[in-house]
Amino acid sequence: MLPSDTAISSAVRSMKIGMQGGFYPVPTEVGTECSAEWLLRRSAELGCTVLQTRHLPKNLELLKAVGKLSETLGIELETSVPGVFQLAGVNVDHEAKAQFLQAIETAKLLNMPVVRTGYGRLKIASSRFNRSVHIHDHIESLLPSLQEAAAIAKDADILLAVENHCDFTGREMARLLDKIDSNHVGAALDTANGFTVFCDPNEDIEALTPYAFTTHMKDMVVVDCPIRGHIPFTAFGCAFGEGHVDLPRAVQLLAERSPRAEGLHLIIEPGWMRWDPERDVSVQEAEFYAQSVAYLKELQNQTGRG
Repeated sequence: MLPSDTAISSAVRSMKIGMQGGFYPVPTEVGTECSAEWLLRRSAELGCTVLQTRHLPKNLELLKAVGKLSETLGIELETSVPGVFQLAGVNVDHEAKAQFLQAIETAKLLNMPVVRTGYGRLKIASSRFNRSVHIHDHIESLLPSLQEAAAIAKDADILLAVENHCDFTGREMARLLDKIDSNHVGAALDTANGFTVFCDPNEDIEALTPYAFTTHMKDMVVVDCPIRGHIPFTAFGCAFGEGHVDLPRAVQLLAERSPRAEGLHLIIEPGWMRWDPERDVSVQEAEFYAQSVAYLKELQNQTGRG
Protein backbone atom coordinates (compact mmCIF):
# COMPACT_ATOMS: atom_id res chain seq x y z
CA MET A 1 0.00 0.00 0.00
CA LEU A 2 1.33 3.45 -0.93
CA PRO A 3 1.96 5.89 1.92
CA SER A 4 -0.54 8.71 2.39
CA ASP A 5 0.16 12.26 1.25
CA THR A 6 0.57 13.21 4.90
CA ALA A 7 3.14 10.46 5.44
CA ILE A 8 5.02 11.47 2.29
CA SER A 9 5.10 15.13 3.37
CA SER A 10 6.32 14.12 6.81
CA ALA A 11 9.08 11.97 5.31
CA VAL A 12 10.28 14.76 2.99
CA ARG A 13 10.40 17.28 5.84
CA SER A 14 12.36 14.82 8.00
CA MET A 15 15.10 14.28 5.43
CA LYS A 16 18.56 15.49 6.43
CA ILE A 17 20.29 17.85 4.02
CA GLY A 18 24.06 18.03 3.87
CA MET A 19 27.12 17.96 1.71
CA GLN A 20 29.71 15.62 0.29
CA GLY A 21 32.57 17.19 2.22
CA GLY A 22 35.21 15.80 -0.11
CA PHE A 23 34.40 18.57 -2.60
CA TYR A 24 33.98 21.45 -0.16
CA PRO A 25 36.88 23.95 -0.24
CA VAL A 26 38.46 23.34 3.17
CA PRO A 27 41.26 25.84 3.85
CA THR A 28 44.66 24.23 3.31
CA GLU A 29 45.88 25.27 6.74
CA VAL A 30 43.21 23.14 8.42
CA GLY A 31 44.92 19.84 7.61
CA THR A 32 43.46 16.38 7.05
CA GLU A 33 43.21 15.41 10.74
CA CYS A 34 41.03 18.46 11.49
CA SER A 35 39.04 18.65 8.25
CA ALA A 36 36.03 16.73 9.61
CA GLU A 37 35.72 19.13 12.56
CA TRP A 38 36.00 22.15 10.24
CA LEU A 39 33.37 20.71 7.89
CA LEU A 40 31.00 19.99 10.77
CA ARG A 41 31.17 23.61 11.89
CA ARG A 42 30.72 24.86 8.32
CA SER A 43 27.79 22.48 7.86
CA ALA A 44 26.12 23.94 10.93
CA GLU A 45 26.56 27.45 9.51
CA LEU A 46 24.81 26.30 6.31
CA GLY A 47 21.93 24.79 8.30
CA CYS A 48 22.83 21.20 7.39
CA THR A 49 21.92 18.17 9.47
CA VAL A 50 24.15 15.55 7.81
CA LEU A 51 27.74 15.49 6.56
CA GLN A 52 29.48 12.93 4.41
CA THR A 53 33.12 13.23 5.34
CA ARG A 54 35.91 11.62 3.36
CA HIS A 55 38.65 12.10 5.96
CA LEU A 56 38.22 11.15 9.61
CA PRO A 57 40.96 11.64 12.24
CA LYS A 58 43.28 8.70 12.79
CA ASN A 59 43.95 9.88 16.33
CA LEU A 60 41.37 8.25 18.64
CA GLU A 61 40.88 11.28 20.87
CA LEU A 62 40.35 13.55 17.87
CA LEU A 63 37.95 10.98 16.43
CA LYS A 64 35.92 10.92 19.65
CA ALA A 65 35.90 14.72 19.65
CA VAL A 66 34.42 14.69 16.13
CA GLY A 67 31.69 12.33 17.33
CA LYS A 68 30.90 14.56 20.29
CA LEU A 69 30.81 17.67 18.11
CA SER A 70 28.45 16.03 15.59
CA GLU A 71 26.13 15.11 18.46
CA THR A 72 26.27 18.63 19.92
CA LEU A 73 25.55 20.25 16.54
CA GLY A 74 22.83 17.73 15.64
CA ILE A 75 24.62 16.70 12.46
CA GLU A 76 24.65 13.02 11.49
CA LEU A 77 27.84 11.68 9.97
CA GLU A 78 28.26 9.39 6.98
CA THR A 79 31.41 8.07 5.33
CA SER A 80 32.65 5.71 2.65
CA VAL A 81 34.15 2.36 3.63
CA PRO A 82 36.95 0.55 1.73
CA GLY A 83 37.43 -3.08 0.88
CA VAL A 84 33.80 -4.07 0.34
CA PHE A 85 34.37 -5.83 -2.97
CA GLN A 86 37.41 -7.76 -1.72
CA LEU A 87 35.77 -9.61 1.16
CA ALA A 88 35.19 -12.93 -0.61
CA GLY A 89 35.32 -14.68 -3.97
CA VAL A 90 38.04 -14.36 -6.58
CA ASN A 91 39.08 -10.88 -5.43
CA VAL A 92 39.43 -11.68 -1.73
CA ASP A 93 42.08 -9.61 0.06
CA HIS A 94 42.56 -10.07 3.80
CA GLU A 95 44.16 -6.66 4.26
CA ALA A 96 41.20 -5.03 2.53
CA LYS A 97 38.84 -6.98 4.79
CA ALA A 98 40.67 -5.70 7.87
CA GLN A 99 40.29 -2.14 6.56
CA PHE A 100 36.57 -2.71 6.03
CA LEU A 101 36.10 -4.10 9.55
CA GLN A 102 38.01 -1.15 11.04
CA ALA A 103 35.88 1.31 9.07
CA ILE A 104 32.71 -0.34 10.38
CA GLU A 105 34.00 -0.04 13.96
CA THR A 106 34.76 3.64 13.36
CA ALA A 107 31.26 4.18 11.96
CA LYS A 108 29.74 2.54 15.05
CA LEU A 109 31.87 4.71 17.33
CA LEU A 110 30.50 7.81 15.58
CA ASN A 111 26.90 6.54 15.64
CA MET A 112 26.57 6.46 11.86
CA PRO A 113 23.34 4.75 10.79
CA VAL A 114 24.63 4.13 7.27
CA VAL A 115 27.95 3.88 5.45
CA ARG A 116 28.49 3.82 1.72
CA THR A 117 30.67 2.30 -0.95
CA GLY A 118 30.99 2.31 -4.73
CA TYR A 119 32.32 -0.25 -7.14
CA GLY A 120 33.02 1.49 -10.44
CA ARG A 121 35.65 4.00 -9.32
CA LEU A 122 35.68 5.67 -12.74
CA LYS A 123 37.39 2.73 -14.46
CA ILE A 124 36.25 0.78 -17.56
CA ALA A 125 37.51 -2.45 -15.94
CA SER A 126 35.01 -2.03 -13.10
CA SER A 127 32.09 -1.05 -15.31
CA ARG A 128 29.52 -2.59 -17.63
CA PHE A 129 31.86 -1.67 -20.51
CA ASN A 130 34.52 -4.22 -19.58
CA ARG A 131 34.44 -6.33 -22.75
CA SER A 132 36.56 -9.13 -21.26
CA VAL A 133 33.71 -10.36 -19.04
CA HIS A 134 30.00 -10.76 -19.77
CA ILE A 135 27.95 -8.26 -17.79
CA HIS A 136 25.93 -11.06 -16.15
CA ASP A 137 29.14 -12.74 -14.96
CA HIS A 138 30.56 -9.38 -13.90
CA ILE A 139 27.61 -8.66 -11.63
CA GLU A 140 27.58 -12.24 -10.31
CA SER A 141 31.25 -11.90 -9.35
CA LEU A 142 30.32 -9.15 -6.87
CA LEU A 143 27.83 -11.28 -4.97
CA PRO A 144 30.16 -13.22 -2.62
CA SER A 145 31.74 -10.04 -1.27
CA LEU A 146 28.43 -8.22 -0.88
CA GLN A 147 26.87 -11.20 0.87
CA GLU A 148 29.82 -11.25 3.28
CA ALA A 149 29.43 -7.49 3.76
CA ALA A 150 25.71 -7.99 4.47
CA ALA A 151 26.51 -10.45 7.28
CA ILE A 152 29.08 -8.09 8.81
CA ALA A 153 26.72 -5.11 8.53
CA LYS A 154 23.94 -7.08 10.19
CA ASP A 155 26.17 -8.07 13.10
CA ALA A 156 27.23 -4.43 13.49
CA ASP A 157 23.62 -3.18 13.16
CA ILE A 158 24.64 -0.73 10.46
CA LEU A 159 23.41 -0.20 6.90
CA LEU A 160 25.70 -0.47 3.87
CA ALA A 161 24.68 1.53 0.80
CA VAL A 162 26.18 0.73 -2.63
CA GLU A 163 26.37 3.70 -5.01
CA ASN A 164 25.59 3.49 -8.72
CA HIS A 165 29.13 4.74 -9.23
CA CYS A 166 29.85 4.91 -12.96
CA ASP A 167 29.55 1.12 -13.20
CA PHE A 168 26.06 -0.26 -13.91
CA THR A 169 22.62 1.09 -14.70
CA GLY A 170 20.05 1.52 -11.97
CA ARG A 171 18.12 -1.52 -13.14
CA GLU A 172 21.28 -3.64 -13.14
CA MET A 173 22.10 -2.42 -9.64
CA ALA A 174 18.57 -3.21 -8.49
CA ARG A 175 18.92 -6.79 -9.77
CA LEU A 176 22.20 -7.11 -7.87
CA LEU A 177 20.58 -5.89 -4.65
CA ASP A 178 17.70 -8.31 -5.17
CA LYS A 179 20.19 -11.17 -5.38
CA ILE A 180 21.86 -10.12 -2.12
CA ASP A 181 18.43 -10.04 -0.46
CA SER A 182 19.56 -8.34 2.76
CA ASN A 183 17.89 -5.65 4.85
CA HIS A 184 21.38 -4.33 5.60
CA VAL A 185 22.62 -3.74 2.04
CA GLY A 186 20.87 -1.20 -0.16
CA ALA A 187 21.56 1.65 -2.55
CA ALA A 188 23.36 4.95 -2.28
CA LEU A 189 21.33 6.55 -5.04
CA ASP A 190 23.29 9.07 -7.09
CA THR A 191 20.66 11.00 -9.00
CA ALA A 192 22.86 11.87 -12.01
CA ASN A 193 25.46 9.13 -12.42
CA GLY A 194 23.27 7.45 -15.01
CA PHE A 195 24.82 9.81 -17.55
CA THR A 196 28.19 8.10 -17.02
CA VAL A 197 26.80 4.78 -18.30
CA PHE A 198 24.75 6.42 -21.04
CA CYS A 199 21.30 5.90 -19.56
CA ASP A 200 18.61 8.30 -18.38
CA PRO A 201 19.37 9.08 -14.72
CA ASN A 202 15.66 9.49 -14.08
CA GLU A 203 15.29 5.78 -14.89
CA ASP A 204 18.00 5.04 -12.30
CA ILE A 205 15.96 7.02 -9.79
CA GLU A 206 12.86 4.96 -10.59
CA ALA A 207 14.84 1.72 -10.24
CA LEU A 208 16.81 2.46 -7.07
CA THR A 209 14.53 4.51 -4.80
CA PRO A 210 12.99 1.33 -3.31
CA TYR A 211 16.50 0.33 -2.14
CA ALA A 212 17.89 3.74 -1.15
CA PHE A 213 19.57 4.05 2.25
CA THR A 214 21.26 7.34 1.34
CA THR A 215 21.86 9.55 -1.70
CA HIS A 216 24.03 11.87 -3.68
CA MET A 217 21.82 14.68 -4.89
CA LYS A 218 23.28 15.88 -8.17
CA ASP A 219 22.00 17.63 -11.29
CA MET A 220 23.61 17.57 -14.71
CA VAL A 221 22.76 19.18 -18.01
CA VAL A 222 23.25 17.75 -21.51
CA VAL A 223 24.84 20.24 -23.89
CA ASP A 224 26.22 20.30 -27.44
CA CYS A 225 29.77 18.98 -27.76
CA PRO A 226 31.70 21.36 -30.04
CA ILE A 227 34.53 18.94 -30.84
CA ARG A 228 34.19 17.64 -34.38
CA GLY A 229 34.16 13.85 -34.56
CA HIS A 230 33.05 13.39 -30.94
CA ILE A 231 29.59 12.30 -29.78
CA PRO A 232 27.48 15.43 -30.36
CA PHE A 233 26.18 15.63 -26.77
CA THR A 234 27.95 15.67 -23.42
CA ALA A 235 26.85 16.18 -19.81
CA PHE A 236 28.17 18.53 -17.14
CA GLY A 237 27.22 19.27 -13.55
CA CYS A 238 25.04 22.31 -13.01
CA ALA A 239 23.06 24.19 -10.40
CA PHE A 240 20.12 22.26 -9.00
CA GLY A 241 17.03 22.70 -11.14
CA GLU A 242 18.94 23.73 -14.28
CA GLY A 243 19.67 20.25 -15.63
CA HIS A 244 17.95 17.14 -16.89
CA VAL A 245 17.55 15.38 -13.53
CA ASP A 246 14.07 15.65 -12.05
CA LEU A 247 15.13 16.32 -8.46
CA PRO A 248 11.63 17.13 -7.13
CA ARG A 249 10.42 13.79 -8.51
CA ALA A 250 13.45 12.05 -6.96
CA VAL A 251 12.66 13.42 -3.51
CA GLN A 252 9.00 12.46 -3.91
CA LEU A 253 9.90 8.89 -4.89
CA LEU A 254 12.41 8.60 -2.06
CA ALA A 255 9.69 9.64 0.39
CA GLU A 256 7.30 7.09 -1.08
CA ARG A 257 9.66 4.14 -1.55
CA SER A 258 12.87 4.35 0.44
CA PRO A 259 13.12 1.82 3.30
CA ARG A 260 14.54 4.61 5.46
CA ALA A 261 12.67 7.61 4.10
CA GLU A 262 12.40 9.16 7.58
CA GLY A 263 15.62 11.05 8.14
CA LEU A 264 17.05 10.01 4.77
CA HIS A 265 20.34 11.69 3.89
CA LEU A 266 20.11 14.10 0.95
CA ILE A 267 23.82 14.64 0.35
CA ILE A 268 24.71 17.35 -2.14
CA GLU A 269 27.49 16.56 -4.60
CA PRO A 270 28.73 18.61 -7.58
CA GLY A 271 29.16 16.54 -10.70
CA TRP A 272 31.86 17.39 -13.25
CA MET A 273 31.07 21.09 -13.08
CA ARG A 274 32.13 23.76 -15.57
CA TRP A 275 33.42 26.51 -13.31
CA ASP A 276 33.87 30.09 -14.52
CA PRO A 277 37.63 30.39 -15.29
CA GLU A 278 37.48 34.10 -14.43
CA ARG A 279 36.48 33.43 -10.80
CA ASP A 280 38.05 31.60 -7.87
CA VAL A 281 36.90 27.98 -8.06
CA SER A 282 36.77 27.57 -4.27
CA VAL A 283 34.37 30.50 -4.06
CA GLN A 284 32.17 28.93 -6.74
CA GLU A 285 32.22 25.57 -4.94
CA ALA A 286 31.10 27.21 -1.70
CA GLU A 287 28.35 29.09 -3.57
CA PHE A 288 27.19 25.86 -5.21
CA TYR A 289 26.73 24.17 -1.84
CA ALA A 290 24.91 27.13 -0.30
CA GLN A 291 22.55 27.39 -3.30
CA SER A 292 21.92 23.63 -3.29
CA VAL A 293 21.08 23.57 0.43
CA ALA A 294 18.60 26.40 -0.19
CA TYR A 295 17.09 24.52 -3.16
CA LEU A 296 16.47 21.33 -1.16
CA LYS A 297 15.11 23.24 1.82
CA GLU A 298 12.66 24.97 -0.48
CA LEU A 299 11.53 21.57 -1.77
CA GLN A 300 10.87 20.57 1.82
CA ASN A 301 8.98 23.81 2.47
CA GLN A 302 6.83 23.33 -0.64
CA THR A 303 5.97 19.82 0.51
CA GLY A 304 5.05 21.17 3.92
CA ARG A 305 2.69 23.66 2.31
CA GLY A 306 1.01 20.79 0.43
